[in-house]
Amino acid sequence: MKYLYIANWKMNLSYHASLDFCMSNLDQLNALAHSAKIVLCPSFVALSSITEILKNSPITTGAQNCSEHSSGSFTGEISAESLSQVGATYCIVGHSERRIYFGETTDTIIKKIHLLHEHNIHPIICIGETKEQFEQRATFTILAEQLKPIIDAMQHQHTYTIAYEPVWSIGTGIVPENNYLEEVFDWIAKCVHAHAPHHATQLLYGGSINSKNIHQLKTVKGIDGFLIGSASTDFDEFKKIVIE
Repeated sequence: MKYLYIANWKMNLSYHASLDFCMSNLDQLNALAHSAKIVLCPSFVALSSITEILKNSPITTGAQNCSEHSSGSFTGEISAESLSQVGATYCIVGHSERRIYFGETTDTIIKKIHLLHEHNIHPIICIGETKEQFEQRATFTILAEQLKPIIDAMQHQHTYTIAYEPVWSIGTGIVPENNYLEEVFDWIAKCVHAHAPHHATQLLYGGSINSKNIHQLKTVKGIDGFLIGSASTDFDEFKKIVIE
């Protein structure tokens, strides 16, 4: 099985650093893509240039977000149509940082998904509980609240790509135990199947992934790939994660 690796660079690499990452490591990136599916998600300003660099490569590009509006007077927003025109094939939606810092709701995420579908961009849907919710044993209640409305709204999709990112793991260095992750991924798979039995599902894990814990994570049943944050901005570290 080829794992899917989504490199979410967030706002960690500048425009020039993003281009240098790709140009300096292009041959090695292409070699990694023989045994893995790799999607790079740079900042908006670097997306077009990186897509051009990778145009003859098996590596694809994605956006870190998009607007919930198709067009209009929304200063600072980026439309799904524009993302499609610069070559993005994936887009991350519902990341906890968007929910926490920018107040995004499930309704907002659903609007984005519909627009992405219109422009043939595949959404990567992020779900996950906070530390407080985890400690209150409310994980599955929260995941159901986040996921079920999205599944119901995505009946047009043939494949769901869902990234489980426990908020208490992102950037903390804490990675859940394998048995906990297997329970969560089994629940997500069953939830999707119950609401959309004829659709394929790709399930990703995200949260403090690095070269030291990736081997453990790859033993977890039900994981099809990984959404990688800061570790993906260091090529040597990213390479170790892919080949481990």
